[in-house]
Amino acid sequence: FFSFLNRPARLRARARACARALSGRRVAMAPVAPSLLKAAGRRAARRPRKLLLVAAAAAGAVAVTLGVVNAAFASGSFARGTEASSSSAASRPAGRAAAGRRAASKLPRRAFANEDEWMEVWNQTATELSLDMRELLTTDANVFFVGPDMDTYADAILSIADRLNYTHFIFDMKDAMAATEENTFLERMYVVPPLTNVQRWSWAVMVSGLTVWIDPDGYRALDVYERDRVHKLKFPKKKSAFGPGKPPEKMILGGDRMPSADPIDMWMGADVHVDLKAHPDLPVEQVIMGSIIEAMLENPPKWRAWFKQAKMRGTIGQDYQTPFEVRRAHYSNGFSPRLNRLLNA
Repeated sequence: FFSFLNRPARLRARARACARALSGRRVAMAPVAPSLLKAAGRRAARRPRKLLLVAAAAAGAVAVTLGVVNAAFASGSFARGTEASSSSAASRPAGRAAAGRRAASKLPRRAFANEDEWMEVWNQTATELSLDMRELLTTDANVFFVGPDMDTYADAILSIADRLNYTHFIFDMKDAMAATEENTFLERMYVVPPLTNVQRWSWAVMVSGLTVWIDPDGYRALDVYERDRVHKLKFPKKKSAFGPGKPPEKMILGGDRMPSADPIDMWMGADVHVDLKAHPDLPVEQVIMGSIIEAMLENPPKWRAWFKQAKMRGTIGQDYQTPFEVRRAHYSNGFSPRLNRLLNA
């Protein structure tokens, strides 16, 4: 093996023979200095035999590969091979390609057990929406509708009240003393006129129920932090020298907060924002009920999360129901598979 390394002429001749056998033509190889080969032999003599074999094989393979590639590019066979492969792909029968597509389409796809459980709220019927909305109103709370134009949507609100078996009323009280007497009744749906719902005293009564803002103009609903930022810009106050600022107030009935001069600011404090421009192709009745359902699911009551955590810990049984849920199960007319999936998730 060492005698082979010390013979540069023999090594060059073998590399040329391998290149001619693979490429079919004579390839000029770069000469190797004998001193380099002798130095490599001396270094290799001090290493294990396995490393010598690996190094020699790698050197020979690199030399042969370079010669073959140079010869192929020089003769143009690489370009001819590329053209041949493209022409063979073009001449492939159409039936084989179609069979390949059919075989790919037979791959297993994800399928749901019940597609109704994964339906969007805007694709549900008015009957399903009314059942889901009635199921979510477990406390039989009153619903107050506010907005700039309540006469245009009075028929849609009356239809919703009939579907939920709620009593329809016009909020025509003149002061807070007369309005507070309405808190003793439940399952009522009030339409608050614009001149009343922009006054601060009416909100002291409406916060006891579910307030719904019917927005025909397509405003962007602001959260409590954005509303607080806008209020500070409208009514700037001097900041305290030390300590953090006050947390944002969630209601418009703050003790030191000035009454809102803009009706939009008051309507922004509603629990539900019904954007009629977001779904112009749907009936107003379905848009109102769908917006209420989405708002109640995005902001569930605290007791739902508490009882879910307690069931996961094993503190209470998996079949435990609150008194509200027991009563709703007794008087319920059913609800959609979508709401069943979301409540039991």
